Amino acid sequence: MRAYGYHSFRDIQVNEIDWLRWQRLVDTVAEMFHAPAAFINQANTKGIEVLIASELPTTRYSPGHIATIDQNVYSHYVVQKNQLLYVPDASQDPRWHDNPEFQDDHYISYLGMPIIWPDGDTFGTLCVLSDVVTQYPATYLKVLNVIRDVINADLAHMYRENQLLNQSYLDPLTKIYNRRGFEELFEKNQQLALRLGRKMVLISFDLDGFKPINDNYGHITGDKILAFFATSLKSSCRGSDLVARWGGDEFLVLAHSETEQLENSVLLRLDEHLAHQNQLPKFDYSVGMLQLDPATHYELDSLLPSVDARMYHHKRTKQTKQRQ
Repeated sequence: MRAYGYHSFRDIQVNEIDWLRWQRLVDTVAEMFHAPAAFINQANTKGIEVLIASELPTTRYSPGHIATIDQNVYSHYVVQKNQLLYVPDASQDPRWHDNPEFQDDHYISYLGMPIIWPDGDTFGTLCVLSDVVTQYPATYLKVLNVIRDVINADLAHMYRENQLLNQSYLDPLTKIYNRRGFEELFEKNQQLALRLGRKMVLISFDLDGFKPINDNYGHITGDKILAFFATSLKSSCRGSDLVARWGGDEFLVLAHSETEQLENSVLLRLDEHLAHQNQLPKFDYSVGMLQLDPATHYELDSLLPSVDARMYHHKRTKQTKQRQ
């Protein structure tokens, strides 16, 4: 089982979260399910860590309790699979016979849902544990899902707090961030990534053959292409990603990304948008990507030559193939 890369929320100051509200939500879940314990857990470098625990005498784990990566606990399954897990009776399921939550603490029933970062990666779990066999009705699962969505929204709020909606940071043609906005928000997002231990990737885009398009079809058509590409790029990214027009036909994206597949999925979605448009002249783009270490503080100016070099290498490779 792979380790989780994120820093513990208990080890850093996370002031954007209403911790009292999370406590009330967990206590409400325990009361509604008539359960001895309910938790909000985070998957981080320590393993599965309890952030919020129901305030009941029957709750056996306190905030800060950790199940290490090698312990076979219920929440590891939820995080690894990024899906709901309901175990009505662990005694009838051999998968959990070496689970310390079952063997040592007698939590025989578990219902847990993944809590999700805005980029789709798994943050942790919202879960209910019981020391008796359960058979929860579907309505209970629906209510738990609604409460989980509230927690998801709070995590998304952390990112919105770090994105400014000031009109001076928006490009008037494309309605995405301009250079000034990207520079300002790059630093804010980097600070957030450093606090949380989250990886980022810087992506540079440049439209291929844009000058001939402008010359042949006129600047109005050129502006429409820029606006269409910006809209397509933004809709291909996640809400937590920064998308900006850097200048001319150059665009930058700062994406919170844990896997290369997530980065490639942005390009796949973008290619779909471009392939299906038939109102404008066909055009393509070149792209370069640069992974950022979450433990390193970067100056944006020092990154641009590297990511641009990768983008221009892609452009030259395409041009060479076209000449062959």
